[in-house]
Amino acid sequence: MLKWEESVLASLRRFWGSCDVVRWYFAGLTLSFFGTSAMYLVAGVWMKSLTGSDALATLALLCVYAPGVLSPWIGRFADTFRKKPLLVWTSLAMAPVLAVLLFTDDLRVIYAVLLVYGVQAVLVSAAEPALLVMLLPQDRLAKVNGLRMSLQEGMKLVAPLAAAALFAAHGAWPVVAIDALSFLLAAAATSMIKVDEPPPAPRETPSWPHLKALTWPIVGATTALFAASLHTAASFSLVENGLHYGPEFLGVLSAAQGAGSVLAGLAGKRADITTGLALIAVAALARTTAWLPAVLAAGFVHGIGLAWAVIAVATLVQQRTPPAVMGRVSATAISIVFGGGPLGLAVGAALVAHLSFEAIYVIIAVLTAAMAFWHAGAGRAASLRARPPREAADQME
Repeated sequence: MLKWEESVLASLRRFWGSCDVVRWYFAGLTLSFFGTSAMYLVAGVWMKSLTGSDALATLALLCVYAPGVLSPWIGRFADTFRKKPLLVWTSLAMAPVLAVLLFTDDLRVIYAVLLVYGVQAVLVSAAEPALLVMLLPQDRLAKVNGLRMSLQEGMKLVAPLAAAALFAAHGAWPVVAIDALSFLLAAAATSMIKVDEPPPAPRETPSWPHLKALTWPIVGATTALFAASLHTAASFSLVENGLHYGPEFLGVLSAAQGAGSVLAGLAGKRADITTGLALIAVAALARTTAWLPAVLAAGFVHGIGLAWAVIAVATLVQQRTPPAVMGRVSATAISIVFGGGPLGLAVGAALVAHLSFEAIYVIIAVLTAAMAFWHAGAGRAASLRARPPREAADQME
């Protein structure tokens, strides 16, 4: 075993052993991520098999992401409850909701369940960061967020393969049943977390000043997600016209990016939005060569850059936001950041019809390099000037 591998494993053992609550937290995450990653794949495939329509299959995925536009209100709802019970009951509620799909394949019912699924995802993005702030000192937040990213990306590599095999052999019901069971087990794991939660703060506590103070981190991370989706759109042309492989080779490129994100999560304490954007820019330029070793290395580097941007903005939200408004600020910020993904896909779909993959990757490199430069200078200065003092924020509670 290499020295750096031994160092990473030793660090993980020390961290894992020093914080029992993190064990239950990650146990719940593992179950939840597996079920969710499997369900996300099967939702589109199931709709495609029922209707034969690409548009209706895409609409199924849109139902999952659509509730993100309601994030300020869902976050406000989360701020009025203690976070641990909210997460437990939300997970428990999803089991009977998913169970409905075991008895029907009516399109309207499937879409309705997927909308509820999306609402649950936004609610978790509002409540979970606040719970972590109560569980851990601030200097451990980046590390936990990084490990969370590693786990999430790792499950994206494993769960869809298992889900695809189950769906091909038995249809949707095994995946639905596994997802429902994963929510029940995640609720049980979350209920084991020991935390002393204060009563929820009054609703009148304003959240806009804290969200505004995070403008530049949010813009930087959103740009990273936007650029990643442009890369996805250009990858089809890269594989076909540059590497001269079939479309199935996209799975290899996705695996390389996923491996980079897993490693980036293990080094989450180093996560920085500026560095993440710069790495994405370098990776985009490397892809223009259409040389297989460079493209695979670029995917790995891109995965690191993208993961670091997401980890950094999540950590900044937790560190700069008072508990009274954590739900609203976190849910809104994360929804904006991940909203860059669908927007990038839409723009990328238009660009690939008129530009070569080389031109699109140059656009990505210029965009992310410019944002990295701006974020390192004027953007960061503006963010620091706008940040409300934490002490003043705490006094508002």
